[in-house]
This record gives sequence, structure tokens and C-alpha cells, in this order.
Amino acid sequence: MSRRAAAVTTCKGMPMTTQHHIDHPTEGLLREITDEERADFVANGVTRLEAVIAPSWIDYLRTAVDRLMTDVHATSQNYTSPGQPRFFSQAFPRFVDSAFDAWALCGPTKNIARQIHPAVRSLRFFYDQVFAQEPGAVEGAPFHQDYAYLPIDGDQYFRIWVPLDTVTTDNGAVHYLKGSHLGPVYRPRSFSGNPEVAAVYQRSPYPELPDFSADYDRHEWFIGDAEPGDALLHHPKTVHGSPANHSSRPRRAVTTIFAGDEVVWDPRPGTSFDHIADIGGFSVPPMTPGSPIGGDLFPVVWQNPRHD
Repeated sequence: MSRRAAAVTTCKGMPMTTQHHIDHPTEGLLREITDEERADFVANGVTRLEAVIAPSWIDYLRTAVDRLMTDVHATSQNYTSPGQPRFFSQAFPRFVDSAFDAWALCGPTKNIARQIHPAVRSLRFFYDQVFAQEPGAVEGAPFHQDYAYLPIDGDQYFRIWVPLDTVTTDNGAVHYLKGSHLGPVYRPRSFSGNPEVAAVYQRSPYPELPDFSADYDRHEWFIGDAEPGDALLHHPKTVHGSPANHSSRPRRAVTTIFAGDEVVWDPRPGTSFDHIADIGGFSVPPMTPGSPIGGDLFPVVWQNPRHD
């Protein structure tokens, strides 16, 4: 774990992992998740949670993303050709900039996860990523499922996508295939087309993804139009992807994955953790397949006080 540094500050007893502390907002989730939103998530595998994130957190994250895109880290990725408007990605930004550490450990999105699945007894941070399509970026994200990329399994698995800009169809709104979380799992795909990464994903036990673009009109889609302050929650098996940014506006977002206490380590072949040194800059400590995930790399961010 070469990019981890000595702890320098805490959030309710949880050590930060990056080198410089930046004061962060303290607002929690602005409202409770409704029964209708829970039902929508269960039925469709995706739901939009309107006006749940405080403006102070949005401003804080915009500044942090600007830093990432200006002082580009060696582990960042760009899915467009050199010299073109970028589709920028930084996996595990919490190990690059302490603002994302604060967001992961102290931010309000963990409360979305625990409210969506009230039976959860504890939550661990598992993964975070920044996606930023500059105005005119000609590439989007291909259709895919998050589940196939990550070596974990279980129902208490939450991916929360927080937009930092107004998101519409013309600047890259994510398209989610309704109900696909109930269907089969497909093999991961390389966003960049890198042949070495593609070779890693070819080891996956899952079949190739169908050409949903060719058959787009035969399916029912949720279009992730959203405003800053909203959050899009989707199931890890929900098929989704985003188009190019055809607008003059950026489309920036921070996404975080939390895992509940019943989620287990599942190191099947062909996940992104098979090339984690390239996108994360660290190695993963040994864990027993089928056992709950643990360790400092995946810190506990919330625990039900009734379950010590």
C-alpha cells in the first residue's frame, strides 16, 4: 500500500490516510430516504434521491476535483485521445487528496446506504472514483455492471453517484437499464480500450455483455438527469453507461461504494483488482475468500450502536 501515509486527523475516531488535512463540511444528509425511493431502488435497480447533499459539500468536492484534474496523478486515467477534451477518471482519490478521504469517512452518503438497507449492522468504505467529462468530450462510459469489476459479493453493496454539475442527456447523463440488477452478470469491459486491461477482463467467468446500444429502444431505461445536491443510487448489477458530452458544460461526479457487514471477499478472476497497482497504486492485504472484508484499507464508517 505504497500510497498510504501516516494518519494525520480523525473523523469520529477514524484515521485519515492522506498527508494533508483540509477542513471539511460537517452537514449530514439533508433528509431521510423515503419508502417510495426504497421501493424504486428495489424494483428498478436505480433511484434518484433529490436534494440530499448540502451545497457546502458540493463546493468542497468541486474544488477537490479541480485539484485532481490540474495536478494529475500517475494513477489517473483519461478515456479520450491526447489533446482532446478529457473523460478523466481517478480511482481511489481518497489516497490522492484528503478531501476525498473526508468525503468517504465523514460525508453524508453512508447514511443513504444504511437507510436503504435498514438491517445493515455496519458499513465499510470499499471504493471511490471521480469521473469528469470536460465539455466536448467525445467518449462516454460503455455499458457495464459494477459488480463484475470488484471482488466482493453480497446484497449489502451500495454505489452512490453524486453529481457536481447539472446533468442532462446532452452532457453525459448516465443511462440505467431498469430491472437489469435481477438478470445475469456480464464480463467487465475496458473503458479505455487498453489491450492489457482487456486481457485481464477476458479472464472473467461471466459472458460478454450484449450490444445494448444496438437494441437500445427495445429496453426500458432510467435517464440519470440530476442536479448538484442529488444522489443517484444504483445496484452493483444494474447495467449502465453514459454518452459523450456534447455540451459546453462539464459533467463531474464522485462515486462511492459502501459494503455492509454481510458482504464477503470474492477474489474471482478478471476483476479490476487484478491490475490494482495500475489504478490504485497499492496492493490488497490477504483476505479469506467467503469471509467478511476487513482491514484498514476498507475502514468502518458507521456501526449500529446496538451491535458492538
